[in-house]
Amino acid sequence: MRLLDRTVLLAKVYGSTPAIDQGRKWLDTDGLEHEGRINYRKGLTLGLEAFWEAQSRADGDLRTLFSAEYTFLTQEREVCSPQDTKAKTSLAKALQEFGEAFLALEVLQDAERYQSAANTYSTRPEFRYKEMPKDAFHVACAGHRARIDNILKVPGINLLEKDLLKQRHANRKTAQSVYLEMQKKVLVINHESAT
Repeated sequence: MRLLDRTVLLAKVYGSTPAIDQGRKWLDTDGLEHEGRINYRKGLTLGLEAFWEAQSRADGDLRTLFSAEYTFLTQEREVCSPQDTKAKTSLAKALQEFGEAFLALEVLQDAERYQSAANTYSTRPEFRYKEMPKDAFHVACAGHRARIDNILKVPGINLLEKDLLKQRHANRKTAQSVYLEMQKKVLVINHESAT
């Protein structure tokens, strides 16, 4: 993905969260309900478009797919009420896991470094994801999918917002799938060249 395309996509994500937040607040404010509905829908639609676009380009640009969710989470943390301690804690944990996942993705780009790192993982099933090392990238994807699954179970959430959540959930699955193929390529190539 070109830098300009990536910047535009991340700008959409960056703009969607405050619009959703403002819309939610105004929906609960006398006289601002209509503007609230407009902002809320605008933010959800913008986010949905950006996340769908990021997913459609994941095979060639996994970093942008992951950056889109990281940007959204960062924005959610910014608009999160200080009194909402459980949400703030969950967002902080997600951002920490995403930071670690970015490091794993960076190491995976260097086959020799990744092979060395992969040798430090146990081969026991709980430390594997489809026979590959369950590193920080897989941990972040699984943790975030669980977080989104829990939100999807809450009744009363607007269906358009649930569509955005479902797209974000699908993006984690796509990210993990693309990453898994990258792992296989790096580890199989290195294994074959060692024999």
